[in-house]
Formats: sequence, C-alpha cells, structure tokens
Amino acid sequence: MMNNSRPYEYQNIDEIRYQQVLLLDNQDELKIYLYGYEQSKLNNVIYNFLGIIFLGIPFLIFNAWPQLKTIKFKKCPLETASVLLVLDHYGKYTLETVKTDKLKVPNIGPYNLRYFLYQHTKYVWDIEDKVFSTLDNLIPPNTVDDYLNNTSGLFDVDYIDLYKLFGPNKISVKIKSYWKLFFDEVFNPFYIFQVFSVVLWCVDDYMIYAGCVVVLTLFSSITSLIQTRKQSEAVHDLVESSVCHQVKVVRQNLLFEINELNINPVELVPGDLIILPPNNFVMPCDAVLLTGECIVNESVLTGESVPVTKTALHSSNDVYSIGGLHRRQTLFSGTTLIQTRYYENDDVLARVVRTGFDTTKGALVKSILFPSPVGLKFYRDSLKFVFVLFTIAAFGMAYCLYVYNERHAQLRYIITRALDIITIVVPPALPAAMAMGTVYSQARLKKAGIFCISPPIIPVCGKIKLACFDKTGTLTHDSLDMKSLIPCDRSQFTDPVTDICYVDLKSKLVQAMACCHDLTRIDGVLQGDPLDLIMFEFTKWEFEEPGNDENARFDKLAPTTVIPGKMCSKQVLQSEDDDLYQIGIIRKFPFSSTLQCMSVVSRNLQEPCMTAFVKGAPEKIKSMCNRESLPNNFDTLLSEYTVQGFRVIAIAYKNLPRKFTWKESQKAKREVIECNLNFLGFLVMQNLLKEQTVPALRTLQMANIRTVMITGDNILTAIAVARDCDMVKRHEQISVMSVIDEDNEQAIPRLHVENDGLLYGDEKCHLAIDGKTWEILKQHYSDLIPSVLVRATIFARFQPDQKAQLIGQFQKIDYVVSMVGDGANDCGALKAAHVGVSLSQAEASVAAPFTSMVNDISCLIDLILEGRCALVTSFAIFKYMALYSLIQFITIIILYHGLQSCCRRNDLSARWCQRKT
Repeated sequence: MMNNSRPYEYQNIDEIRYQQVLLLDNQDELKIYLYGYEQSKLNNVIYNFLGIIFLGIPFLIFNAWPQLKTIKFKKCPLETASVLLVLDHYGKYTLETVKTDKLKVPNIGPYNLRYFLYQHTKYVWDIEDKVFSTLDNLIPPNTVDDYLNNTSGLFDVDYIDLYKLFGPNKISVKIKSYWKLFFDEVFNPFYIFQVFSVVLWCVDDYMIYAGCVVVLTLFSSITSLIQTRKQSEAVHDLVESSVCHQVKVVRQNLLFEINELNINPVELVPGDLIILPPNNFVMPCDAVLLTGECIVNESVLTGESVPVTKTALHSSNDVYSIGGLHRRQTLFSGTTLIQTRYYENDDVLARVVRTGFDTTKGALVKSILFPSPVGLKFYRDSLKFVFVLFTIAAFGMAYCLYVYNERHAQLRYIITRALDIITIVVPPALPAAMAMGTVYSQARLKKAGIFCISPPIIPVCGKIKLACFDKTGTLTHDSLDMKSLIPCDRSQFTDPVTDICYVDLKSKLVQAMACCHDLTRIDGVLQGDPLDLIMFEFTKWEFEEPGNDENARFDKLAPTTVIPGKMCSKQVLQSEDDDLYQIGIIRKFPFSSTLQCMSVVSRNLQEPCMTAFVKGAPEKIKSMCNRESLPNNFDTLLSEYTVQGFRVIAIAYKNLPRKFTWKESQKAKREVIECNLNFLGFLVMQNLLKEQTVPALRTLQMANIRTVMITGDNILTAIAVARDCDMVKRHEQISVMSVIDEDNEQAIPRLHVENDGLLYGDEKCHLAIDGKTWEILKQHYSDLIPSVLVRATIFARFQPDQKAQLIGQFQKIDYVVSMVGDGANDCGALKAAHVGVSLSQAEASVAAPFTSMVNDISCLIDLILEGRCALVTSFAIFKYMALYSLIQFITIIILYHGLQSCCRRNDLSARWCQRKT
C-alpha cells in the first residue's frame, strides 16, 4: 500500500537505548539525536519551586534553552519515554511529547502505536527493532504489480485505522498573530535584558536615553515582525493557492459493494483510490497513476512551466519508487492536472501514496518553514564578545559593591549602582542598532527589484566568495534557435541542412523529428518543451489529436498522429499518398534526466511494422546504437559543435518486429525499445548569452569572487559557454576529468585527468567534471573532493540532487556560497546555498531567500554591494557601541576609585581632627 522507503537509517548509541541517532538523509548526513525522559513528581516540584522563588526568571531561561527544562523529568529508556529531548543537526534542542494510540495496521495487524511529531513528520516506535522510525519503514514497500493488481478501493473499516495512523491530509501553515510574534520576540533573552535596563534607568531618573532605546528597539522589532508575518503569509498563500475542495474516491463496504464518494481531500489516506476529473484539478496528495494519461503543470514544485505528460504504470516486479524510476507515473501534491486522457469513457484512476507533509509539496513547505541556519563568523564572535562584556561587568559590579559598602550607602542605592554597571558595559541598544544597516539595505534592494524574505541573510551576501550559476535561463537565454540538421547516411555525415525541404520527406530522420517529442494541444495551442517545439516546427508537419472536443477526442482508442504540412513541398506527394502518409504515435517514453533521452513507438501506415525513435544526449544515444551505424567522425563532429557552444541532440531509430502488436507496445519495457538502434543524425541548436552575463562575471572576478557553472547540459557545450562568457579566459587551459570503466564490474572505476599534475600543481588551469564522474568521486575518491573543488569551474550533466550536494561540499571547505538559478531544477541548490537567488517568479522561488525581478545575473552585484554595506555598517556600529561602553565603564571605575581614595582621606582627616581635639 505504501511507496518505497526513504533512505532513513537508525543507530542506537548504546544497548540500553536511552538515546538514539536518527539519520534523516544519507547524502546530506542530516541527523537528529533522541534522548528519553519520563515524568517525575519530585523533579517537577523542584522545577516549579525554583521558578517561583526567582520571580519566573528560570521559566524564561528554560524557554530559551529547552535542554535545561529536562530537570523536571527523569531519564529513562526510549521504550517507556513519555517525553523526548530532540537535538537536531545544527545544535538546536526541542522537547517533544510521545503519544499513544491503538489501531490495526494493514499487513501487520493490531498495533500499539507510540509516536511523536517533529517538524510535521510523524515518527513511530518500532516494536521489533526498539527504535523510532518513519511510517515508510513501518509498512513494507509495494511493487508496481501490487498497485496494478489492486484496482478496488479501501474497505471502510481499514480507512478508520489508516486515518489514525497517517492523520489528516493537510498541509497547514498557521499565520501567527502580531501579538504572538511580538511575545515570541520579547521573550528573547536580550530583549528581556533591554526591558530590565529600561526599567532600571527609569528608576534612576535616566529617562531620555531610556526613551531613545525604547523607540529604536520598537522600530527594529516592528520591522522584523512585519517581515516575519509577510514571509508566513507568503508560505500560507503558496499552500492555499493549490488546494482543491472535493475529490472522488472509490471505497468498499463489508459486503464488497463498491461505492464512489465525494469527500473532502483532508480525509484522504495512503491506499485510497481516487477518480481524476477531466481537467483543471489540483492534486491534493501524491498519487501513482494506474490508468490513462495526464498532462500536468508542475511549476509549483520545479519552477518549470512546460506541461509534463504522466503515463500509467506498466506491469513490473520493480519496487515502486516515487522520486526515481517512476517519477513520470506519479502525480505530485499541489500540481495542476491540465487535462486527463481517457478511453471509451473509462475512469482515470490513481492510488494515493503520500499525504500531508509527507508529500513532495509538504517537503518543500517544510524546507521553507525549517531552513538551515545561516552561520556567520561575525555574529558568532559578537556573541562571544558580549559574554566577555558580561564577565567584565561582573568584576565591575563586585568593585562597585565594595566601594559603596565601604561608604555605608543605602541598600537600594547600592543595588541600583551595581546593576547600572551591567547596562554600561553591555549596551542594551546593540541588537536594534546593528539591525538598522540591514533594514536600509533591504529597502534599497526592493527599489532595485530584488525581494528578500530573510533579512538576516543580507549581511551574508557581503561575505560571498563563490558564485555558482545555472546555464540555461541564467547565463543564457531560455529560447533556443535552430542552427542546422546534420543527417547520417550509410554511416557517413552529410552536409548540414538549414531547411527541411531539402531532406527526403519520407526519411527516417524527418519521421523521427516529426513524432519523437512530448507535445500536446491545450486550448488549441501546441505546448511542450521548447526543444521539442522548435524541432517540430522545423519539420513543417502538422500535429493532430483525434476528435475536436478537448476531452471527447480521447473517447476512442485512436493515437495522436502527425502529417506533412502544406508548407513542406518542394517535394510533392502523390495524390494517392495524401491520406495514407501519416504517422501515429503509439506509445511514449518521456524524457528522463537520469537516462538523458526520450523515445516513442510509432506506426507509419505505409510501412509493415512499427518503428521506435529515440532522441537525447549524444553520449547516451551513442551507447544505444549499433556500432556499424555510427560514423567514424562521430566524436570529432560532436566536439566541433559543442566547443562552439551549440546544443547537440542525437537521433536514432530501429524497426520493431512485424509481430510486435499494439498490446505488446503498451507492455514493453523501456530498455527493450532503447537498444540496438541505428544512428540518424544530429540536431544542432543554440542559445545566446544574456547581455549582462559577461559584464557581471567580469565585475565578480575583479572583486576576487570565484565563479563556477553548474548545469545539466553537455560538458563540451558548458565549456564553450564558459569561454564565451569569460568565466574561463581564452589563454587558460581546461582539462576534463572523466571515468575509465574497468572490464571487471566489481573493480573501482579509474579517474582520468588530461593533466595529472593539475590537482596539486600551481598552474592556472580549470577542471571540468560531469555528473557521472562526480558520483564516482564521492563513492571511491572522497579524499580528492577538496582538491577537485578548488580547481573545478565547470560542472556539467548534473542532476538536481547533485547540484545541492555540490553546494554542500563547497560549504564544507569554508566557501560562502551563492547560487543563482532560474527556478527550474535549481530549487535544491537555491535552498542549500548561503545565498540563493531565484530569477523565476514561480511559487517555488519562495524557497529562495532572494527573488529578482531583473532576469539576469547582474542582480548578484547589487546583492553583494548591499550585503557589504550592511556588514560594514554592522561592524562600525558594533565597534562604536562596544568602544563607548568600555570607555564609559573605565571612566566609572576611575571615578569609583577616586571616590574610594577621597573617602579614605576624609576618614583620615576626621580621625586626625578628633585626636587634636
């Protein structure tokens, strides 16, 4: 019933299991520590007694540092714990309550559920392993056939227990009231110290400065509250903008009667069978498609506005993988179903696999609600210095008490003067004053078209030492232009063609370009990937889907067809061919960034058998083709074009057996289709640099900020663009790091660099590395990663998760990293970087701290300038505040010392006078 398990691991620190390490993510090494506690009446009495006798001050301290609050509990094994102290990867403590419930778990039976919620994720106690784990690990994963063989709905009795187990299907982002935000801010330890200082000054008739501090603090606090509230509202609007209000499900009763019910999406649970409507439906959960096809807009998650076609599962014994192999069969929460395709009025069915915060959309929202803390050495050093000031103040208080005690001053006066020493040494106005630079920088950024949802990150921009950029849409324009078509005839490349009319209309190459794509018509407009659109428009063919009505055209089992257009003809078809020459697209295997290709099974009515066409990355297509069909100069010609910065797509085909039927085409596995191909030629495209790319990169280099490119494109294309945009100077050398595969599959692949001394030498040279080599480097040569990172400038064929990993590795070698992307496939890297800048205004850009309305990388220059401005202002204010506090403290101590000396002289004079008299 459930999807495959996520990569979670659980480690016990000791055999008694008083504590546990919970590894959340193997790749990023995120983990939390769990410590078990139970209620103790005696400790609870002591806790409350201390809080009362010290006027509530301990309660404030315990609220600020939850780990201290464990004094009211008693340590115990995790198995019996009612309270857990949770320590996250970043050193933050929280206390979570363990709850219990009794229910019946599918495939397990009756179960005494013990669980706790942490950052909107439910962790349950595994009775067998004696550890806390996620729900994914509690329920065994299902295979593809498990889903396909169960096309009936849940039983009503099972639904009740599943609802208890998984909870409501709801991603709830509460917007705190201004009063709640204000009190959260006020109970910060430093703000409490400010209140204490103001009260003390008022008692001491020091009204004017106290009033100034109050005004400054209120202004800073209110500004912070407004920004926090706006950010909370933005996340809330992101969630609420993609919510449906009703969904149809299939359920069974105890008599095995199947009923269709309209329910609130909040009531959905994993295992529910839902019926998808024809169009304009927002997915309320993650679900796997069982029948039919769907055209989906996933921009809310990826930033990519191009519609994606989702196909139903095909029979397989593979374990269902929601984010890997079966991504193209999965409908994600928050995405919009533009259109569902069904045949002969059959329902389009999907099985719910994840709900609530466990969905892909829920993970995005959690990453926004619980971001990684931004650490800056300046702020850490500031806290240390404040602690030093408190220590100095303690000595000053002791001396003050000694002086006034010697003078036999009144107790009230002694206490007032001693406490005043603290407010002198530790300036209460310090946080508010330091925030002023950030506030003004944020206002100037807004005028420049750069919006910030996390103001504390602005000073971090001033410390950027490494700037990472996506290529397409960031350094270059999104739009592609057709350069030429290079056909291959009898294993030989022919001359490049710039007009399709000069190519045989019935050639396999033209057929491939006409049907090997993932286009569709929506509201009469042809939509799809820009590359597919340009390729199809180049053929001058026409795209036809059966029927006229947007939904009714799929009522009968008729494939999409492509036919030669009227504009094609410098070649004239014979009249009897006009109605017969058309190609039907029988089945599509959508583009996969992992496989780096897409394919279709088609049928030409004038040919006796079906044909498979495949297009994709040249390196990948080459590995699929028969060697005898490949030209000898395949790599040479590919290099010639990619070195010039062109994007090259390879095309191939193969004729399928005559007995290969439509039914077999729907059940065939992808690897059976995409093998033993015959090479057809290259499709050459280009996208130009944006106007501000070169000037911005030169400005960054002059500021001694290193620049690198992280892209999913071909490595040679990336190298060419790097030279064109001046990221790599013309006189500088580029060496490609690659992998040499061993004949023995068990052997560790070898790394090859064109110049072996590059990793350790001083020669000015840049490394280029692709995603495949990066994986080998991580697995087998991790000790070389720092050396590679300081040399590498070009990272090509990187998948989205690899981009995020790379950012993390740069941070480990003490780079302050910025990432600029257009929002498409860059969300992970934008969130991982110290400074993430999205050039896309899609909802996914909410995850990035900065969103630029200026659609080029020049916005990063403005960010760095304002960041340095805010940072310099903070430095100056800190130095000024600290300096005047120390000067005032030293002056007061000198006065106290003089007062003490004066008192002693007066005492001596009085005694001498008494003796005289």
